[in-house]
Amino acid sequence: MNHEAPRLNILRRLRAWLGLAIGLALSAVSPMSGSAAGQGDGGAAKPRSDCDSAPTAIDRLICAEPSLAVIEAALDAAFRDYRERAARPAERDARLVEQRLWLEARARACPAATPNALPAGARRESAVACLSRIYQQRVAVLRYERNAAAWPRVRFRPALVEGAGTKLCEELQRDLVASFFGRGLFVNPLGEREIGFTPMPGLGDDPMVLRADIDAYNLGKPFPILQWIEDNGGLQLSTVEYRAFASPLELLGAIGRGVEPLAKSVRTAAYAVIDVDRLPRPDPKKPITQPRAAFARGSILTVDEMPRFFRHQDRIYLLSPMKPASDKPGDLGVYRLYGPAQLHRACLFDAHMPIARSSDRALALPEVEEFGRAAGPLLPTGRLCAGLSDTARTLAEHAAWRPWVLDRRRPAPGDLSGEQIALYMRNRALTGPEKARQYRAYVSARDAAIAALTPFYRNEFGRTAAEAQRFAALYLDRKISDGFETDPDDPSTLMLLAADYAGKHDVQQAALAGDTLALRNLLGPEPKAIAKGVTRELDEPLLADAIEHPVTLRALLELGLDPNEIGASGRTPLMTAARLDLVEAAAILLAHGAAPDTGAGDAVAQTDSTGDPLCMKGDVALSDAPGRTALSYAAELGSPEMVRLLLDHGADAARLDNDGRRAVDYVRNRTGDAARSAKIAEMLR
Repeated sequence: MNHEAPRLNILRRLRAWLGLAIGLALSAVSPMSGSAAGQGDGGAAKPRSDCDSAPTAIDRLICAEPSLAVIEAALDAAFRDYRERAARPAERDARLVEQRLWLEARARACPAATPNALPAGARRESAVACLSRIYQQRVAVLRYERNAAAWPRVRFRPALVEGAGTKLCEELQRDLVASFFGRGLFVNPLGEREIGFTPMPGLGDDPMVLRADIDAYNLGKPFPILQWIEDNGGLQLSTVEYRAFASPLELLGAIGRGVEPLAKSVRTAAYAVIDVDRLPRPDPKKPITQPRAAFARGSILTVDEMPRFFRHQDRIYLLSPMKPASDKPGDLGVYRLYGPAQLHRACLFDAHMPIARSSDRALALPEVEEFGRAAGPLLPTGRLCAGLSDTARTLAEHAAWRPWVLDRRRPAPGDLSGEQIALYMRNRALTGPEKARQYRAYVSARDAAIAALTPFYRNEFGRTAAEAQRFAALYLDRKISDGFETDPDDPSTLMLLAADYAGKHDVQQAALAGDTLALRNLLGPEPKAIAKGVTRELDEPLLADAIEHPVTLRALLELGLDPNEIGASGRTPLMTAARLDLVEAAAILLAHGAAPDTGAGDAVAQTDSTGDPLCMKGDVALSDAPGRTALSYAAELGSPEMVRLLLDHGADAARLDNDGRRAVDYVRNRTGDAARSAKIAEMLR
């Protein structure tokens, strides 16, 4: 049995989460790539064939790892700009020395990246994740001057609340603010200071256990600290706990004496590095002593609340997100530990976006909410989803506080760009008259939402009107792409993302537009055969496409097209007319042989089977049981005119669908007119 694969899956998921643990709760790491950049003035990344000649194991790993393919060029370009900004030669030389010292410090931050041979499996994944974080932080520091100048007006800037005047706090403040202005998708002040943990083989797959040997209490006695990471099946946030052993021998003994599951038995034998339950708590009866912020609420925390160990001048500190006291700043604390229940705060940063005390209704405008509702029916799941990925969880925070991140986002595999979203939505509009209507509503809602959001970026960030409009569009399109849940094995999504989809749907476009002349030319001398040939898996019948244009509909029927053809939705053109309350179209279809009691078939599936369980609704409404008739759709819509027309043409009100429901069972007061709904129900009895 392969135990490595589950461990790798957890590590890949945690690569995104680990960036959230230090304060600003932003979204997933999009690792920059490459090798050990910035050592000189060269720029291009080494070809993979040259990796063996790289000077260190870290350089060889960065050179060989595809996900780090451009990091050398990115870091080197940032360093060249940083060095050239120095006014004096001596300062430029000092910056070169600073960069060389940073490169030397990588090994301590990412121990998994420094074996004699390149790491494999989970160890390699851990090394790549660690290097991604520290390189991204370094690039943010090097580009700080340029990034801050590009955004002189922002809504929030991390601030030092306690610890001013100390080297530790001042340096962290500098790096925290630099990272805030950076293009990375998370904010991380630690960089190479962070102590990297290395996966421990042999302790099972879930929970995953990582190890670092450090002098956490600054007593000159390093000891093993283990990090237990519970994946929770990916359905909720992963959790993290730190536990320790007094010595490596004690850890080996616990492993030797352990029983399956080994990770849990070893955890039981360890002691808490930080015993939250024994830490002094403020007296609730004395609110005047309430501190600015409270330390971790428990020993087991979600990954975006977890403390992180780091070094500064050969001492070990703990960086921990915190729960602010009421109406007081203080969201990121730096502590020095003296024992499991002894700690001293050295620095305190106001580092979270102050959403609670802001006027952030800009991102919850009615126009934005309507945009989400309009987009949902066009998506594979039939609704706009926000899954558990931290990209989805924190999109609003990016949009509200660091919009430049939206502008420079490096898409992860499977992510959709704004252009792809636009293409998908346009192609979706060609699959039938209902989708065409929904697409028109979507375009209108998007325009309205962009107009409503544009003043936010103009007023809060000082952007020009054109820039403000672009950032509003970026946020809205990201909102769709991050909520795009689909089954990766469903080919229909790939079909709808195909660039040539519209080119293959000339006939459908003509029918949807009511262009009778173009249709006659496109269908040629054998219209019935050609109409069959151009109707694909996701399409509705051409008669349904023309349903809003009576002249075109009648012309197609006179060409001999089948009024009872069932499309991808499982519905006939008559059912579509009933759903859209197009009484004239329904009368034309009935006059040309449409059967009023034809039952709906199964729809083509476009539903998610792997993502957020709350988003697995699908394109088909819950009430769309096979066997439904046009009469049941008319009853559900609340159209007495359509109901009367169908009954007059022999529709059977007593007919049951596959769920055993009659048309009257679908009557709802959708119009707000109870008397009208009662009238329809009476007509159907």
